[in-house]
Amino acid sequence: MPREVAAGLVAARIADVSPTFVADEYRVSGVRKVGVVRIAGHDVWIRPKTPVRRLFAMLGYARAGSAIWGDEDFGFAADEDLLPALAHAFERQASRALAGGALRGYVTRDDALPLVRGRWRIGHQLTRRGGQPLPVEVSFDDYVEDIAENQLVLTAATRLLRLPGVPADVVGQLRRVVRVLDGVTVIPVGAPVPVIRPDRRNARYSAVLPLASLVLSGASIEQRAGSLVGAGFLVDMWSVFEDFVTAVLREAFRPYGGELVAQYASTLDVHGTVKIAPDLVWLVDGEVRACIDVKYKVEKHGQYPNADLYQMAAYCRRFALREGWLVYADGDTTEGAVQLVDGASIRRLALRTDSIPAVLDEQLRAIAQGLARSTDLPA
Repeated sequence: MPREVAAGLVAARIADVSPTFVADEYRVSGVRKVGVVRIAGHDVWIRPKTPVRRLFAMLGYARAGSAIWGDEDFGFAADEDLLPALAHAFERQASRALAGGALRGYVTRDDALPLVRGRWRIGHQLTRRGGQPLPVEVSFDDYVEDIAENQLVLTAATRLLRLPGVPADVVGQLRRVVRVLDGVTVIPVGAPVPVIRPDRRNARYSAVLPLASLVLSGASIEQRAGSLVGAGFLVDMWSVFEDFVTAVLREAFRPYGGELVAQYASTLDVHGTVKIAPDLVWLVDGEVRACIDVKYKVEKHGQYPNADLYQMAAYCRRFALREGWLVYADGDTTEGAVQLVDGASIRRLALRTDSIPAVLDEQLRAIAQGLARSTDLPA
């Protein structure tokens, strides 16, 4: 690849790139994101090792705590890349949601009108109009299409239209979505994405809103002045995997009480200077009963890195645990437990992310059941 592309991958913290002895040939490692990004005029595609359908199922579970997207919802080919798949899925669900027209809702507006409508804002009338009777400063509820749900869908559609790699057949459908939502406000780049609670009123938007939020979640990259990196859509795979595992385990531990806490802040030394933050701890009555670390990486030469064992051994000693868990993605041989000398048992589980979510769910629930039994807590 060109030198500018290699430099852009490093600058955007997408991957580690080192030169080889061959001109324009590089060794790429430590890939942290998947998707597509335009660098120095070149479209760079980074394909996930997890099948796209499985990736979408994991994304849906992580965002909603349940399987919100089934295979019938996607509408894309099994071997598609992430961005085309996302564009297809979004277009399909947006078209379904807007089939009966755009959703409408009440929005409170402040305006100056030639007649009284809603509530008369007397203070504003005196300060802005100097006692003049017209126009009247009022506040009223208007039943309009310019509501948060439509703003989210419209902004996602316009963002997708600017990204490289969106299939031509999807572009036409996305433009139709934009036309249907004509008059709705586009959320400015950098502005916070509204959090919309599902209810009976917006039920027909239930599938498209999570997809729209995914498009606008911060994974999209906008052109920065003077930068080699242009528009693109990238997803942190480690974050997807960790969020998925967290969502499943949080539900799995629910029957046993307590609370599953992510990124639990603690210290390793008595003076509180060595900070630690295990990925997941299970708290029961304020006491750490279990510790789980999630690792999205491939095993090396048939063995997991010893550093992971050292880290979990420190956690187990700190919290006086008899066992700790390391949960990996895509390992295939080394599993089972490592019994430390005069210490805890460190159990290792390799999740095959090419499996259906139900299989992964069953594996993770077995962790919760085993930990509950080891701590003598009934379901």
